[in-house]
Amino acid sequence: MARPPAHPSLCQTRVICRATDGSDFRHIFSQHNRRRSESGQTSSLERWQAMSIGSTDTVKSAPPPPRDPGAASPKQVKEFNEAVDRSNTSNNSSQPSQGASTSAPIMLARRPPIPAQTPPQTFTCATPTAQQKAGAFVDPALRDVAAGKKELAKNAKGTEVGKMQEALQTAGYKLPKYGADGKFGDETVKALKKFQTDHCLKDTGRLDKQTMEQLSIASTKFPEYGKLFADGKLNTTIGVGFDEGGWDKGQTKDIIAGLSKRGYTQLDPNTAASDKAMAERFKAAGIDPAAAKADGLQYFTKTFKHNGKDVTSVVKLITADTPQAKDKFAKAMGESEMLIYAGHGRYGSGPDFDDIKSPNGNFVIGKPYEAGHVTLNRGKTDLQKTAMTKDYQLMMFSGCTTSRYLDDLRAVPGKDSKNLDLVVSNELLYWPNMEPNAFQMLDGVTSGASINQIKAGLEDINKEEGKGPMWKADGFNDN
Repeated sequence: MARPPAHPSLCQTRVICRATDGSDFRHIFSQHNRRRSESGQTSSLERWQAMSIGSTDTVKSAPPPPRDPGAASPKQVKEFNEAVDRSNTSNNSSQPSQGASTSAPIMLARRPPIPAQTPPQTFTCATPTAQQKAGAFVDPALRDVAAGKKELAKNAKGTEVGKMQEALQTAGYKLPKYGADGKFGDETVKALKKFQTDHCLKDTGRLDKQTMEQLSIASTKFPEYGKLFADGKLNTTIGVGFDEGGWDKGQTKDIIAGLSKRGYTQLDPNTAASDKAMAERFKAAGIDPAAAKADGLQYFTKTFKHNGKDVTSVVKLITADTPQAKDKFAKAMGESEMLIYAGHGRYGSGPDFDDIKSPNGNFVIGKPYEAGHVTLNRGKTDLQKTAMTKDYQLMMFSGCTTSRYLDDLRAVPGKDSKNLDLVVSNELLYWPNMEPNAFQMLDGVTSGASINQIKAGLEDINKEEGKGPMWKADGFNDN
């Protein structure tokens, strides 16, 4: 891809209650019965409620009346009346034929059968707690709405509308036709009204302060911290891909310096035997010094707190200079709780730890979206050959248009949105932003931030005039 001189590019559901006395059934057939009474005919309801004992089986087999008022079609009414007529014929033929009795058959008042009903969907209309309000994320573009200084309504346009639409989608309210296009049209009005109804708000179709409060809570999602920190450790792999212009070297140095600045200590397997403190750090990280020395990786650790408990953060760094970098990255893909890749996206094919003309360093996730640029090995992709853990994983791919990886990553057997959350880019990214992007993810997770906050920070780092969302968070909606 072309590199600009200064910035090298990287590729309340309403419930209708039906009375058991059949009142709804009478309403269903009311219009039909009026027409029949005017012509001197017996109404359907009257005929249903006045049937002889001999007609029971016939009526039981008759088509049930429509469930919803006003839903009776002429065909349904006709079928019902024909069943009643057959019942009457049966009753008449069952009367004594030798004059033993000419009395009318015994008539019973009957109640229409009550059709099975699906339990109504219910919603909790509790007032948001202080904790929910404090943890909710409000995009900067919507802060005036949250403060009650303005409202958004139909036909509004711009960034505010787009952020509202993103929040609706994150909260589970789909906009399948237009998505987050920044235009407050009918599709958005419908979704917003549904949200308001579901959250016991007046369905105005306007984004006001009260709706914004509920929407910010519903759309704030978090990585699965309980799963990530369950064993008291966070195992993270940071992979820095290769750049033909050497930009990866500077970014690697910046990442190592950034780790040190954040209080991480680099583990030295050569001193573990003689340095008691170093040996303790290896032990806390669950790493064998001999194994660390053999694999040639760089390890860094520090302790942070989550919900008052100590968590040991272990960062493993893989670069183009790491021996068998691709193989070690493949192992990290299969095992690491959090994986951060910063480097070329290689036209949607996957991370790469050597020259674009060589297939040896490519961890192939999928087919490139443009042929002729990347040299890859044939056969199964590296992703297909990697045994992925069934445990929860969080991954970020900081490279050009890594959203192209999504289809392949979502096709991995045994992995879905419940055990794999992804943060990927929609646009071209630039090398100077690789280190900031990596730390936006790492710092966000170790501080317990919402994915909304992490993504907003990534947008700020990589924002470009005239471009839409630079990043996509995928899989977090069910967290």
